[in-house]
Formats: sequence, structure tokens, C-alpha cells
Amino acid sequence: MTAQPILLLLPIISICIFNFGMLILIRVLFPTILTHPWKAPDKRERKRDKETTVVFAGSFNPPHWGHLVMIRYLAERYGSVICCIGFNPSKQYDVTAQQRADILKGMVSNISLNNVRVDVVSGYIWRHARAQNAKLFFRGIRTWAEDGADELKLLIQNTYGPLLLGRVWPINTVFLEGDPRYRGASSTLVRGLCVRIKRNEDQDGAMEELKELVPESVLDQIVEVYGT
Repeated sequence: MTAQPILLLLPIISICIFNFGMLILIRVLFPTILTHPWKAPDKRERKRDKETTVVFAGSFNPPHWGHLVMIRYLAERYGSVICCIGFNPSKQYDVTAQQRADILKGMVSNISLNNVRVDVVSGYIWRHARAQNAKLFFRGIRTWAEDGADELKLLIQNTYGPLLLGRVWPINTVFLEGDPRYRGASSTLVRGLCVRIKRNEDQDGAMEELKELVPESVLDQIVEVYGT
């Protein structure tokens, strides 16, 4: 007799589990991508967004104008922006997460983004985002066609990680496509220019090119850190 109610509930439970699984799968198969020009919020969204904390995660190795214009957009739209630089304590880095954070802090401070902070995070960034009560998790990309394959791995981690490891609902990940003016900017290019400057290989030309990629306020700092 006691098994009868449970048997009656099995179809409902199965449907709930199926719908739950589909919701998660849809997040992975159809990611949220904010293309440029980035959408301006309407009046209702503006009020809500100004009360919202968001996370913008990246390696920022090093940060450049492409990153900074994204951060500025997020800072203008949302109440609080936390830029997160993750690191693995067991790994060795040529440039530490703290050095990258210091450069990014200098860039943010120079354009007076007072609602932006930079955190260095050990472990899963989604855990840190939840601890800060963040409502959205942003990732900067050039385009989905260029970066989607690599970003998909992180999307899966940030979607299923909270469910499997934290038993909590995942924060929605939003991919922010870069401003076309800075789509050619890349951390790899910046690092290469810094090395050329330090080695006196077409130093003037490399410096002029670098000035187009990073703010002048942190130019010397980036060359010093990444030129070795």
C-alpha cells in the first residue's frame, strides 16, 4: 500500500528530472552571447542592473584595451563589477596572478571606475562568484566563431560544476563579444611586443604599436613585467 503513492509520483518525478536536465543542456548548447554594439538596458532593466553584482573572469595575461572597454561597459551598466583572475597554487606562472591584478587595477583606477574591483582567486571562480552574490558571470571573447571551442569547456565547467560539486544552481554565463576596434588586440600580441622592446628589436615601432593596445598609464609597467 505504501508503495502505491510513490509509483504514482514516478512519472511526475521523471518529467521534472528531464526538464531540469534540458534546461541545463540548453545553457550549454545555446550560450548567451552579447554581440557588439552592446545592448543598452531599458528603464526597467537599468534599475535592476544597478542593484546587480556581476563577475568578469579572465586570465588578463596581460590586460589590454579590448578588456578595458568591456569592463567599462559592465561598470556603466551594473552596480558592482568584480574582475576575477584565477590561478592554480600548484602551477608556476611566468607572470603571477597578483602582478596581472596590479596592472588591471592601475588601468581601472586611471579611468575612475569606482564600482570595479579586481580579485585574485584560487580554485573555482564560480565558487567565488556565488560567495559575492554575483548574478551574472561574464567572459570576454573576440567572437564565438573564433573562441567558442575553448570557451565551451569553461562553460561546461561553470554550468555543471556548481551542480555536481556545490549542489547549487549555476550562475548564468554571458559571453561578451569584443568591440571591433580592438578585435585585433590580444594578450599574445602584447607579450610579443614587450619582448621586442626589451631586446631593442625595432623598439620604436614596437612601442608605437603597443601604445595602440594598452593604456599609456600602465605601458612601462607592462613592458617591465612582460619584456623578460
